[in-house]
Amino acid sequence: MNEIDVRAINLNLLPALEALLAEGSVSAAARRVHVSQSAMSHSLSRLRELFGDPLLVPLGRGLTPTPRALQLRAALPVAFEHLRRALASPEPFEPRSSTRIFRVATVDYFELTTLPDVLDYLGKHAPFVRLEIERFTPESVPSLVLGEIDLALIGGSQPVPPAGLRRVAVYQDPFAVIARKGHPKIKRRLDVETYTSLGHVLVSVEGRRDGAVDRALTRLGTTRRVALRVPHFMSAPLAVRSSDLICTIASSVAQRAHELFGLRVLQPPIELEAAQVVALWSQRHDDDPAQRWFRDLFVSGRALSPQIRALIRRGRSD
Repeated sequence: MNEIDVRAINLNLLPALEALLAEGSVSAAARRVHVSQSAMSHSLSRLRELFGDPLLVPLGRGLTPTPRALQLRAALPVAFEHLRRALASPEPFEPRSSTRIFRVATVDYFELTTLPDVLDYLGKHAPFVRLEIERFTPESVPSLVLGEIDLALIGGSQPVPPAGLRRVAVYQDPFAVIARKGHPKIKRRLDVETYTSLGHVLVSVEGRRDGAVDRALTRLGTTRRVALRVPHFMSAPLAVRSSDLICTIASSVAQRAHELFGLRVLQPPIELEAAQVVALWSQRHDDDPAQRWFRDLFVSGRALSPQIRALIRRGRSD
């Protein structure tokens, strides 16, 4: 059997083929699809050339299908239905009844700062939607491109994503300092001298031994002492709560640490550029209604806390 390059097929020939196989007559097929008999004859000639088969051969006063034509007649209804579904407008997404599973790749920053609010929103507006959270690693990128992971929420310091991914800055989160209540060396405000004399907790998701604070202090001609380096945001408030260590961390994490553990939240005594949070997703999901709805929970801040929604609005007004 000769293989046919489907990309070379003129889709206008398919209705003609369907009519010819159903009617077994050029004139009847022409009336069925509302074209002239000569136009239908021309279509039959092109179809015969395309399939390398006469398709319809004379028998008595009419035309009878060849075995190849019978094979095509049996397959066409299914092919047309697949084509119709592929070309049809996507069905609207109904959050209240959907049982969709959305996979998110991120770090525990998301779990600590936004996951509780997202779960609360889903419980009210999409009670049957399920989330699967996994840690973002370099191995997550191919799964993102393929659409196997629906969304990634990561720090903006990550490398530029490869082709096939969309990247949108969601908001910028300024830094704050957390310390335990009753810290013996911290009064109402934190000055640079006290700040650099204390032991610090460094959250290093990527495993680096320095961070934005160290780079800022280097520019000022001074350093700090990192007494503890941890790979998770959740570890930092726990360490600070039970020691005299301090930690310079994103303000949304600091606020959550205050709510959960009663930690003090202080203004850093040095100027630090805000941390950027970005969203990544596969370009192939740009127009998927369910994907658009899910992304918007984060990009617009609709499912997030008032504090983070304020950060989003501030970033868009700058």
